[in-house]
Amino acid sequence: MIQALLLAIWAGLCTWDQFGPHLGFRKPLLASVGVGIILGDMPTAIMIGATMELMWLGVNNIGAYVPPDVISGTIVGAALGIMSGGDTASAIALAVAIGIPTATLVQQLNILVMTTNITFLHGADKAAESGEFKSVNKYFWAGAACFFLTRAIPVFIATGIGSVVVESIMGFLQNQVPWVLSAFSTAGGMMPAVGLAMLLTMMMKKNMWIFLICGFVLAAFLKVPTIGIALVAAAAAGFYDFVVEGTKKSQVTAAVDAPASDEDEEYDL
Repeated sequence: MIQALLLAIWAGLCTWDQFGPHLGFRKPLLASVGVGIILGDMPTAIMIGATMELMWLGVNNIGAYVPPDVISGTIVGAALGIMSGGDTASAIALAVAIGIPTATLVQQLNILVMTTNITFLHGADKAAESGEFKSVNKYFWAGAACFFLTRAIPVFIATGIGSVVVESIMGFLQNQVPWVLSAFSTAGGMMPAVGLAMLLTMMMKKNMWIFLICGFVLAAFLKVPTIGIALVAAAAAGFYDFVVEGTKKSQVTAAVDAPASDEDEEYDL
């Protein structure tokens, strides 16, 4: 139960990072590091976090859209995957199978809290208008506490109370129907491609396809390692930015240096 409590606190802190300093702890890879420290299995936690990082790479808040909560999904999935006691592949498969519905569930809680927190916002506005600035801080921390609890409580329930149930289910899957875990492993291997595809749909523009093709050729045909492709991509991005920004500056300079028209000279006093 102590570990479940620590995991719940870690989930709440990662949530505050999402709305506060933005240190990156809301990302699956870094959130799983805390799970590895608490449960004492860093290699498995990092592998699970890396899988979920690729899986949810394209998940972002766009406009009023509230995406599935990757924090709770990662922490619950990584924790129960490690607690299952199976091999790494089974742990990753279980983490993916549990993490996705957990993230979707907490997504609904997040929407509910965002709606109810409007009352705190109105209260803070009234306090600011009346000059009660200390009350503004109280409303601020009340809203932050609600966000904290939306992640901490589900994580505590899932990792503290649900861990016993998960162990029984995991034993049944390993001994009676091992093909289910194999299917989850296959699905987990496919999910990173889905995450990258989601990311590309947001980032890809008509003049960016050439870079995708170049990267594919480097990886598939020339067998260039990932670090080499990243270095080439960094150089290409710098050159592209230099050309585009240089073109914009030349256009602005030409517009500024252009002689005034006869019409402008006629009304020049």
